[in-house]
Amino acid sequence: MQEGNKILSNRFGYRKMATPSTFCCAVLLFLFPLQFMATTTPSCPGDCEPTDADDNDRFHFAQNLEFLEAEFFLHGALGKGLDAFEPEFAKGGPPPIGGRRANLDHLTRRIIEEFGYQEIGHNREIVRRTGGIPRSLIDISSENFAKLFDKAVGYNLDPPFDPYEDPIKYMLAVYAIPYVGLNGYVGTTPCLKKFASKQVNKNLILLKADIKDILIMFVILQF
Repeated sequence: MQEGNKILSNRFGYRKMATPSTFCCAVLLFLFPLQFMATTTPSCPGDCEPTDADDNDRFHFAQNLEFLEAEFFLHGALGKGLDAFEPEFAKGGPPPIGGRRANLDHLTRRIIEEFGYQEIGHNREIVRRTGGIPRSLIDISSENFAKLFDKAVGYNLDPPFDPYEDPIKYMLAVYAIPYVGLNGYVGTTPCLKKFASKQVNKNLILLKADIKDILIMFVILQF
């Protein structure tokens, strides 16, 4: 076991690497969507009350993650984001921070490029069905990923985690994303009221749970 961890550490380039626990993985999945969205403190009048979200509201919430996936995949593979393909989907929202072309081998780059095109399709479906929302400010910089992975493992990695540095690190960053989206869509299923909304949700779940997970692990295991 020690030898295996030593080899893993050398491949990552870190001076030490702890075996991630189930708790760390859970922390990573919980922090992921929060880490990349610019947050503000909401304000409302003293008499405001919670309102029930309708089907469109739930898809609009999920679109934030679809924006994140599209921007991270497209920038990583091609060095350009959603605005280069479907600029109207952003509805005037700001471009992401820190996205850049990753140092990927040819096979990994082609796989990530296809992931990016798939996410364009997910956004297109939400826009077509619900009208969509303006894109939030998204931070996909290496510095932001470093903070996320430091929180996940419980200490500051040295050198800092940089997903754009090589294929294995990029795919590790990618690996967390589909599970966040999948769990979100599964969790919202009982709350949807319209049959058409349930059909769209089902299709998005199938796309999140399809061969993407297998391809990510395939690439990781190549290294």
